[in-house]
Amino acid sequence: MIFSVYKAEQGYWVRVLTAVCAGVMVLAASAWAWSQAGAVNLPPKAYLLDLQAIDGAFNPGDSIELIGTAQDAVGTEIVIARTGVVGYTETGSRTASLEIGVPELAEGMRVDDAERIRSSSAAAIVRARQLIPVFPLIYLQAGVTGGIMVLGSIAVYWFVASNHRTVDFLINTDGEMRKVNWSSRKEIIGSTQVVIVAAVLIAALLFIVDMSFQQFFQFIGVLES
Repeated sequence: MIFSVYKAEQGYWVRVLTAVCAGVMVLAASAWAWSQAGAVNLPPKAYLLDLQAIDGAFNPGDSIELIGTAQDAVGTEIVIARTGVVGYTETGSRTASLEIGVPELAEGMRVDDAERIRSSSAAAIVRARQLIPVFPLIYLQAGVTGGIMVLGSIAVYWFVASNHRTVDFLINTDGEMRKVNWSSRKEIIGSTQVVIVAAVLIAALLFIVDMSFQQFFQFIGVLES
């Protein structure tokens, strides 16, 4: 079976700890992918414009044109977009919000090219613009992160539970670990004490030798007192 565990009764702790370490690596890769996906600039589905009237006022249902100027000698007026109606406003308001879909823009034109707004009841300028992506960025982050976690989980399972070569290697590692002669608590304490005493004695010896050389070189005039 695809989810069977090869030699499940052998090498338990080596396999578990290997899976834990690999899982931490998968989680770290997922966190990195989440942050990287968050920096992706998705193509726009539409633009949300905040409009400010400079002549007249807005009313719900006003038709809108985005006006720009062609880059030629005579400065020809061009219509960048003809869109639907004003939304997100009250009758007689000096401000309004307008959502413009990318398909509504004239070919080769961008919302940034708009210099002013012309509607059936007001002339206005674009006060602010906000890009609306084709789908929420969090969907991309969740998809990439989830894909890495799923693939990583499958890879870890294959490595520690399914693949015969890697499982036999981990089982053999567990067997070799059992042959290790682990020191007792008393032996570890004794060895630590020996190391500490030896380090102190060596430091003291080096200090004495250093001071002796210092006094000698000062005596013969190589070093100033």
